[in-house]
Order: sequence, then structure tokens, then C-alpha cells
Amino acid sequence: MQFPWGLLALLAVPVIIILYLLKQKHEEFITSSLYLWQNALQDIEANTPWQRLKKNILMFLQIFAVILLALILSEPVIQNIGSRGGAVMLVMDCSLSMQSTDMKPSRFEAARADAVKLVEACRDGTEFTVIASGSTPYIVIHKTTNSNNVIREINNLKATDTAEDPDGTAELVQSLVRDNAEIQIYWFGDGTDPVSGNNAVYYGDNARYYSYNRNGDNYAVTLLSQRKNQNSREITALSRIANFSKQDAELDVSLYADGNFFDARRVKVGAGKSESIYWAGIPDSVYRLECRIDTEDILLKDNIAGVMVQTEKNGKVLLATEKNVFLEKILSLMPNLDVYRTGMDDADELKGYDLYIFDGKLPAKLPEDGHAILFKPSGNEYFSLSGMSEYTVIRSASHRLYNNLKQDISFDAMKTDLFRLPEWGSPLMENDEGITAFEGFLGRRRIMVFGFDLHETNLPVQPFFPVIMTRAIQELLPGGYNEITAVNAGDSFDLSVDPEAKEVYAVGPDGNRTRIAPPFPVTSFSGTTQIGVYELEQQLENETVKQQFFVNAPSEKEHALSAAASELSDDQDVGEGWEERRVSGGWSLKMLLLWVLLAILAIEWWVYSNGTTI
Repeated sequence: MQFPWGLLALLAVPVIIILYLLKQKHEEFITSSLYLWQNALQDIEANTPWQRLKKNILMFLQIFAVILLALILSEPVIQNIGSRGGAVMLVMDCSLSMQSTDMKPSRFEAARADAVKLVEACRDGTEFTVIASGSTPYIVIHKTTNSNNVIREINNLKATDTAEDPDGTAELVQSLVRDNAEIQIYWFGDGTDPVSGNNAVYYGDNARYYSYNRNGDNYAVTLLSQRKNQNSREITALSRIANFSKQDAELDVSLYADGNFFDARRVKVGAGKSESIYWAGIPDSVYRLECRIDTEDILLKDNIAGVMVQTEKNGKVLLATEKNVFLEKILSLMPNLDVYRTGMDDADELKGYDLYIFDGKLPAKLPEDGHAILFKPSGNEYFSLSGMSEYTVIRSASHRLYNNLKQDISFDAMKTDLFRLPEWGSPLMENDEGITAFEGFLGRRRIMVFGFDLHETNLPVQPFFPVIMTRAIQELLPGGYNEITAVNAGDSFDLSVDPEAKEVYAVGPDGNRTRIAPPFPVTSFSGTTQIGVYELEQQLENETVKQQFFVNAPSEKEHALSAAASELSDDQDVGEGWEERRVSGGWSLKMLLLWVLLAILAIEWWVYSNGTTI
């Protein structure tokens, strides 16, 4: 419990009484009679400087005012049930938007201070649980009665650069509520009210939400993309500027190339809308672009977005086939690929390629320096068949290869092999009898296996065939062609690691170096927790391959989460009466006592002006 230091103001009470005990100094006046002054004469003739304390309404009013002032400075509250014991859960929003400065010093700092006050207001024996809500919600401290440890953990929390996962947080809170239905929940955030909002989840009758969103002006760069023009040897960039505020704004926007100023524009953006800006004439030698909003707002981190210009490194692809016009056509249409073709007789001597495509046969040993795509492979030591299926319909399995393909992914096949899915494999295609295609990491090599000959299916004439094959080839090309140029903070993305890599590291904007691999295989990276430039390092036998990429603010996702809170403020201004609604363990009496104090001061002034005494 925190000591109410405001009560020290009560030391002024004896001072006031002493002032009224002191004998007043009188001035001499000529009067016609002393009859009415007999009582005062006794005090004048006394040798002591003190006088008997008399009833004086002004003195009582002043003492009462001092007592009220001491209580106000102590911030008294009427404690609710949750602050008197039992179990208390505090949910802290640690997402990017909580770094906004429309509350000083920031929304998060204000919320953290209130959370600490609430803990201090709870009596001894209260059982605390603290949850940090961010891209991955987690329990900070669980079922502890040590309030000092709880306060320390709350003070150690920091607002991150990622977006909040409200569904994950709600699921975590619900799981804890199921264990204790009487637990008191105090939720500190700036987005949609999870307790009583339109899409609120029921957490029982003991949940309260405190919003720290004052709807200050916020602008953001929500998109920055680039494209190299092959004819002019120049780069064209596109940036999208969003105005998340409630009034139109005229913004100054700048573009930087390799850290140097390149161009600037002034753009008018309507309230709640966005505008696109095209930037042309950028030299193709530039490798890094940044777009910045120079107009200040409440959140600076989403005023910048960056992107790395893709390199022109060509991928080396070897197609081992007797003749397959379908694969040859797909490969010929893909830019930045050096495609080599060979017969199956030379397959055992192959090496030095980024991607191997084997059509119909398989060498005794798969090459170890590249990934592979296999069509109707022969018997081998890597995986086994479970049977064969004829005149069948093959359909897609659940896999990211088919993301955003809305049509039905199915086709007919005269015959196809069926596979026993190895432990390292994931299904790609299937029919009613089993797995017809799969993919996975075989050691450090990633392979995709299809159990059919393309000539014995109608897959090549399907509209989704070029899309699927292009995605498969892009995913299996390590670095270069399939490089990452920019992602949002908190996002996880797929890595295409060179099979010859010995170690893989990620270096964050703060210089912190994190080892991703070994162990191998490494398929994705999810450590994008900071906004800025990251660098991936792949240490090969004789060289280190480095690749930089930007991690930008998840502005649109964060704004979508707080949009409902902004709509709520149209009916109820969160800025007015804020102090009355920021409660520390109960209902604050501060404003009520302040109004009583003003009334006492007004009465004292009236008494003094009219000379009223008792």
C-alpha cells in the first residue's frame, strides 16, 4: 500500500489554530464611550501574547478547507470488491498504437501508471495475474500475492512495435476466467472495448475496460512498393499515405534513396482516407527506398516505411527431362532465371544449380547443393509408395501454395502414384485414395514431389497451372529471386535458405544478432518485433550471403483494431472528464471533494465580506 502523502497537508490545521490564539495588535481610536469595549479591555491588559480561543466561523471554515485539500491530495477512492481482496487480473495492451502521445508522456505510460496505482490500492492477500497483449499475448505473472513483484513486472513492460492480437488475448483471458469465475478483470488499452463493445466477449460481471485513446491526429505510410522499368533502367515507386484522423490534413511527404533526399510532395488527404503518390525517375542503382511523412502527429513510428529494391541475381535452374513442353514454357516466361536442360542420362553428374527439376526419373542420389521438384519419380531411398490410382480426380490439400486462389483447385488424371507421407512431409495434393503430392525438407534440401506425369493429366490446361508452378519454383529458389524486401512488424515470413548454409543469423535494427539455424531445416522467421532494417546472414562454406529487408509499422492493422473506439468517441468524448474515469482500485472521490472545497471557499469569502461571526 502506498502512503497517502497528501495527508501531510493536515499539519496546517494546528498552524491555523495557533494564529487564532495569538493576541491581535490593536490600533488606537478616539471614541465617545468605553462601555462596549469592556470585554476587549481584559485582553489588552493581559501580559501574555496569547488569548483565549474563541468561536470563529472563519477558523472552522479554514480548518475544514485544509482537511478537504489534504484528502484531495491523497486521491481517496471508494474501493470496489475487487480491490479488497480475492483475485485480480490486469490486461495491458502493449501494441504499437499505445506509443501514441495524445496522452503524456504516452498512452502506455499513462496506462502503466494507473495499473500500478490499482495494485497499490488492493489490500494484502490479493492474488494478481498480469497479461501482456501484443502480437503474441502471454502471461507476465500468474497467481501471486506479492504486490511488489507485480508492480516491478508491470514497470518492466514496454510497448512493442507490433499490432495487437485481440482474439488471442480474449482466448487467453477466457481460459483463466474459466478457472476462477470470480476474478476481477481490469483491461487497459486504446482499441475496441473488449468488455462492453459491439463485439465484446462475456468475461463475467467483474470486468472493466479503461480506454486511453484520445483520438489525436495520426498519419501513416501504409504502403511503399517499387518496380524496375526494364526499358528505361529506372525505378518507379508507389506510396500510400493514410489519414487516420477525424479532419482533413495537408501533409508533407518525402522520398529518400539510399538515405539521401530524392523528392518531396505535398498531398491533401481526407479524414479517414488515403492517397497514393507515384515517384518516377529513380536511378536503378538505388538499393533502398524510404518514404517519410514530415508532418508531426501523435505516433512517429508509422510515419516512415521502407523497401529494399530487388536484386537482379539470376537463379540457375536445371530441367532434367526427355521432353516436357509444359514445364519448358513456364520456365521460359519467368524473368531472372537461367534455365538449363539436360537428359536423364546425365542426371547423376549434376551439381551447381539453385533448383533441380526431375521429370520422370530420379538420380541415385539427389544433388545436395539445391532444392528439387520431382514429377513421377522412380523408386528411391527417400520416400515410398502406398499404391497407384487410375482415372481419378486430384484436388488441392490445405497449403499456402494455393493462397488467394478462389476457384476450385482440381483436375483429372489417367493415373497417379500414391505416397506414404514421410515424417518430414506435408500434403500438397490428394484424391479419395491417398496423397498424390507432398513437400518438405529432406535434411537441408526442400523438395516437392508429384506422383503423376503432366502429360497424363489435364492440369496444364487449367487456368491455375501457371500460378501454382510459378509459386512452387519461387518458393524453392534460395535468396535472390525469392528475396524478402519488406514486411510488417510481427509478421512471420517464409525463408528460402541455401542448402549449403552452415549457420543462419538475423541482425535486428538494434544490432542484436539472433541465430536462426542450426538446427535445420529453417522454414520461417517470426522475430520481426522492431521497426527498421533487418539483415539475414547465411554462412556458406566459403562466403557469407547477406540480405537486408525492411520491417515497417503494421499501421492499417492497428488502425482497424482501434476504429470502433474512434466511433465510440463520436458519442462520448474520451478527453472530457478523463481524470474522473481513471480509477485506481475503485471510484475516485477527488472531483467531488474538489467541488466541496470550492463551496467552502465561497462561503468563507461571503462570511468575511459580511462580517458574520458566531
